[in-house]
Amino acid sequence: MRTETPGERLSIRGASATSMRRFIVVGHRASTSPEFPLDDLAGGAGRMDLLLTAANAALLVSHDLRRDSEATLILLGPPDPPRTIRLEGARLQSLGPDLRANAGLVRKALVHGARVERETSPGVFAARRGLAEVLDGVRGPLVLLREDGKDIRKAEIPPDVAFVLSDAIDLTEEEEALVHTRSAAVCSVGPISVHTSDAIAVVHNEMDRRYPA
Repeated sequence: MRTETPGERLSIRGASATSMRRFIVVGHRASTSPEFPLDDLAGGAGRMDLLLTAANAALLVSHDLRRDSEATLILLGPPDPPRTIRLEGARLQSLGPDLRANAGLVRKALVHGARVERETSPGVFAARRGLAEVLDGVRGPLVLLREDGKDIRKAEIPPDVAFVLSDAIDLTEEEEALVHTRSAAVCSVGPISVHTSDAIAVVHNEMDRRYPA
Protein backbone atom coordinates (compact mmCIF):
# COMPACT_ATOMS: atom_id res chain seq x y z
CA MET A 1 0.00 0.00 0.00
CA ARG A 2 1.41 3.38 -0.99
CA THR A 3 1.63 5.97 1.79
CA GLU A 4 0.11 9.37 1.13
CA THR A 5 2.59 12.17 0.79
CA PRO A 6 1.83 15.37 2.72
CA GLY A 7 0.68 17.11 -0.45
CA GLU A 8 -1.95 14.49 -1.22
CA ARG A 9 -4.22 15.46 1.62
CA LEU A 10 -5.53 18.97 1.24
CA SER A 11 -7.11 20.84 4.11
CA ILE A 12 -10.24 22.91 3.61
CA ARG A 13 -9.00 25.28 6.25
CA GLY A 14 -7.76 28.52 4.80
CA ALA A 15 -10.01 28.50 1.73
CA SER A 16 -11.03 32.01 0.75
CA ALA A 17 -14.58 33.30 1.17
CA THR A 18 -14.81 33.75 -2.61
CA SER A 19 -13.83 30.37 -4.00
CA MET A 20 -12.18 30.09 -7.40
CA ARG A 21 -11.32 27.05 -9.51
CA ARG A 22 -8.17 27.71 -11.49
CA PHE A 23 -6.93 25.52 -14.31
CA ILE A 24 -3.33 25.97 -15.42
CA VAL A 25 -2.67 24.26 -18.76
CA VAL A 26 0.84 23.95 -20.19
CA GLY A 27 0.99 24.02 -23.99
CA HIS A 28 4.42 22.72 -24.96
CA ARG A 29 4.17 23.55 -28.66
CA ALA A 30 1.64 26.38 -28.64
CA SER A 31 2.72 29.34 -30.74
CA THR A 32 3.77 32.48 -28.91
CA SER A 33 3.45 34.61 -32.04
CA PRO A 34 0.33 36.71 -32.63
CA GLU A 35 0.63 35.69 -36.27
CA PHE A 36 -0.30 32.04 -35.77
CA PRO A 37 -2.80 30.75 -38.37
CA LEU A 38 -6.44 30.78 -37.31
CA ASP A 39 -7.23 28.12 -39.90
CA ASP A 40 -4.58 25.66 -38.67
CA LEU A 41 -4.86 25.63 -34.89
CA ALA A 42 -3.90 21.95 -34.67
CA GLY A 43 -0.80 22.28 -36.85
CA GLY A 44 0.69 25.67 -37.59
CA ALA A 45 -0.43 27.05 -34.23
CA GLY A 46 1.24 24.23 -32.28
CA ARG A 47 -1.89 22.43 -31.01
CA MET A 48 -3.48 25.65 -29.89
CA ASP A 49 -6.75 23.78 -30.42
CA LEU A 50 -6.04 21.64 -27.35
CA LEU A 51 -5.51 24.70 -25.15
CA LEU A 52 -8.63 26.45 -26.43
CA THR A 53 -10.72 23.32 -25.95
CA ALA A 54 -9.38 23.07 -22.41
CA ALA A 55 -10.27 26.72 -21.78
CA ASN A 56 -13.80 26.08 -23.00
CA ALA A 57 -14.12 23.10 -20.66
CA ALA A 58 -12.90 25.25 -17.78
CA LEU A 59 -15.13 28.24 -18.46
CA LEU A 60 -18.24 27.35 -20.45
CA VAL A 61 -21.56 25.93 -19.33
CA SER A 62 -24.79 25.79 -21.29
CA HIS A 63 -25.64 29.34 -22.39
CA ASP A 64 -23.35 30.92 -19.81
CA LEU A 65 -19.86 31.13 -18.31
CA ARG A 66 -18.50 29.80 -15.04
CA ARG A 67 -17.92 33.05 -13.18
CA ASP A 68 -15.98 31.26 -10.43
CA SER A 69 -13.50 29.66 -12.82
CA GLU A 70 -10.27 30.75 -14.45
CA ALA A 71 -8.11 29.22 -17.18
CA THR A 72 -4.42 30.04 -17.52
CA LEU A 73 -2.79 28.92 -20.75
CA ILE A 74 1.01 28.75 -20.77
CA LEU A 75 2.37 28.86 -24.32
CA LEU A 76 5.86 27.40 -24.68
CA GLY A 77 6.15 27.03 -28.42
CA PRO A 78 8.27 29.20 -30.73
CA PRO A 79 9.20 31.85 -31.54
CA ASP A 80 9.25 33.92 -28.33
CA PRO A 81 9.93 33.08 -24.67
CA PRO A 82 7.01 31.63 -22.70
CA ARG A 83 3.78 33.61 -22.80
CA THR A 84 0.76 33.28 -20.54
CA ILE A 85 -2.87 33.99 -21.37
CA ARG A 86 -5.24 34.10 -18.40
CA LEU A 87 -9.00 33.93 -18.97
CA GLU A 88 -11.08 35.15 -16.03
CA GLY A 89 -14.66 33.90 -16.05
CA ALA A 90 -16.00 36.75 -13.94
CA ARG A 91 -14.93 39.33 -16.53
CA LEU A 92 -15.14 37.54 -19.87
CA GLN A 93 -17.64 38.87 -22.39
CA SER A 94 -16.87 37.25 -25.72
CA LEU A 95 -15.71 33.67 -25.07
CA GLY A 96 -17.86 31.06 -26.81
CA PRO A 97 -17.76 27.52 -28.23
CA ASP A 98 -16.14 28.66 -31.51
CA LEU A 99 -12.43 27.86 -31.19
CA ARG A 100 -11.48 30.07 -34.13
CA ALA A 101 -13.14 33.10 -32.56
CA ASN A 102 -11.48 32.35 -29.23
CA ALA A 103 -8.15 32.00 -31.01
CA GLY A 104 -8.65 35.57 -32.19
CA LEU A 105 -8.75 36.69 -28.55
CA VAL A 106 -5.46 34.86 -27.93
CA ARG A 107 -3.84 36.45 -30.98
CA LYS A 108 -4.86 39.89 -29.77
CA ALA A 109 -3.47 39.10 -26.32
CA LEU A 110 -0.13 37.94 -27.72
CA VAL A 111 0.52 41.38 -29.18
CA HIS A 112 1.20 42.44 -25.59
CA GLY A 113 4.77 41.33 -24.91
CA ALA A 114 5.60 42.81 -21.51
CA ARG A 115 6.21 40.88 -18.29
CA VAL A 116 3.60 42.98 -16.48
CA GLU A 117 0.17 41.42 -16.95
CA ARG A 118 -2.25 43.48 -19.04
CA GLU A 119 -5.95 43.04 -19.82
CA THR A 120 -6.11 42.94 -23.63
CA SER A 121 -9.85 42.20 -23.89
CA PRO A 122 -12.50 41.98 -21.16
CA GLY A 123 -11.42 39.06 -19.00
CA VAL A 124 -8.37 38.20 -21.14
CA PHE A 125 -4.96 38.94 -19.58
CA ALA A 126 -1.52 38.48 -21.13
CA ALA A 127 2.04 38.52 -19.84
CA ARG A 128 5.49 37.20 -20.68
CA ARG A 129 5.56 34.49 -18.01
CA GLY A 130 6.37 30.82 -17.75
CA LEU A 131 5.22 28.06 -15.42
CA ALA A 132 7.44 29.07 -12.49
CA GLU A 133 6.12 32.63 -12.48
CA VAL A 134 2.53 31.48 -12.84
CA LEU A 135 2.89 29.11 -9.88
CA ASP A 136 4.47 31.91 -7.83
CA GLY A 137 1.24 33.86 -8.27
CA VAL A 138 -1.06 31.05 -7.10
CA ARG A 139 -2.28 31.25 -3.53
CA GLY A 140 -3.76 28.25 -1.83
CA PRO A 141 -3.72 24.52 -2.60
CA LEU A 142 -2.40 23.11 -5.85
CA VAL A 143 -3.37 19.81 -7.51
CA LEU A 144 -1.39 18.16 -10.29
CA LEU A 145 -3.66 16.02 -12.47
CA ARG A 146 -1.78 12.94 -13.59
CA GLU A 147 -2.84 9.43 -14.60
CA ASP A 148 -1.07 7.71 -11.70
CA GLY A 149 -2.36 10.07 -9.03
CA LYS A 150 -4.77 9.42 -6.20
CA ASP A 151 -8.40 9.00 -7.21
CA ILE A 152 -9.88 12.49 -7.06
CA ARG A 153 -13.03 11.05 -5.50
CA LYS A 154 -10.99 10.03 -2.48
CA ALA A 155 -9.04 13.27 -2.15
CA GLU A 156 -10.00 16.12 0.14
CA ILE A 157 -10.02 19.19 -2.09
CA PRO A 158 -11.18 22.65 -1.00
CA PRO A 159 -13.40 24.82 -3.21
CA ASP A 160 -10.63 27.38 -3.73
CA VAL A 161 -7.94 25.45 -5.60
CA ALA A 162 -5.71 25.40 -8.68
CA PHE A 163 -5.27 22.39 -10.97
CA VAL A 164 -2.23 21.90 -13.20
CA LEU A 165 -2.53 19.97 -16.46
CA SER A 166 -0.53 19.47 -19.63
CA ASP A 167 -1.49 19.25 -23.29
CA ALA A 168 -0.84 16.12 -25.38
CA ILE A 169 2.77 16.12 -24.10
CA ASP A 170 3.45 15.17 -20.48
CA LEU A 171 5.06 17.68 -18.17
CA THR A 172 8.84 17.45 -18.21
CA GLU A 173 10.73 16.36 -15.09
CA GLU A 174 11.72 19.98 -14.54
CA GLU A 175 8.13 21.17 -14.84
CA GLU A 176 6.89 18.51 -12.43
CA ALA A 177 9.63 19.48 -9.99
CA LEU A 178 8.41 23.08 -10.11
CA VAL A 179 4.88 21.96 -9.31
CA HIS A 180 6.05 19.76 -6.45
CA THR A 181 7.93 22.64 -4.83
CA ARG A 182 4.43 23.89 -4.02
CA SER A 183 3.58 20.65 -2.16
CA ALA A 184 1.01 19.82 -4.80
CA ALA A 185 -1.30 16.87 -4.40
CA VAL A 186 -1.28 14.42 -7.32
CA CYS A 187 -4.72 13.27 -8.39
CA SER A 188 -6.24 11.24 -11.20
CA VAL A 189 -9.71 11.67 -12.68
CA GLY A 190 -10.09 7.97 -13.45
CA PRO A 191 -8.50 4.72 -14.60
CA ILE A 192 -8.50 5.62 -18.32
CA SER A 193 -6.36 8.31 -19.94
CA VAL A 194 -8.53 11.15 -21.26
CA HIS A 195 -7.96 14.41 -23.07
CA THR A 196 -7.08 17.52 -21.08
CA SER A 197 -10.47 19.10 -21.72
CA ASP A 198 -12.25 15.91 -20.60
CA ALA A 199 -10.19 15.84 -17.39
CA ILE A 200 -11.27 19.41 -16.65
CA ALA A 201 -14.92 18.49 -17.25
CA VAL A 202 -14.61 15.57 -14.81
CA VAL A 203 -13.03 17.85 -12.20
CA HIS A 204 -15.84 20.38 -12.56
CA ASN A 205 -18.43 17.63 -12.20
CA GLU A 206 -16.77 16.34 -9.04
CA MET A 207 -16.45 19.83 -7.55
CA ASP A 208 -20.02 20.80 -8.54
CA ARG A 209 -21.32 17.82 -6.61
CA ARG A 210 -19.23 18.64 -3.55
CA TYR A 211 -19.87 22.38 -3.57
CA PRO A 212 -23.23 23.09 -5.23
CA ALA A 213 -23.88 26.74 -6.02
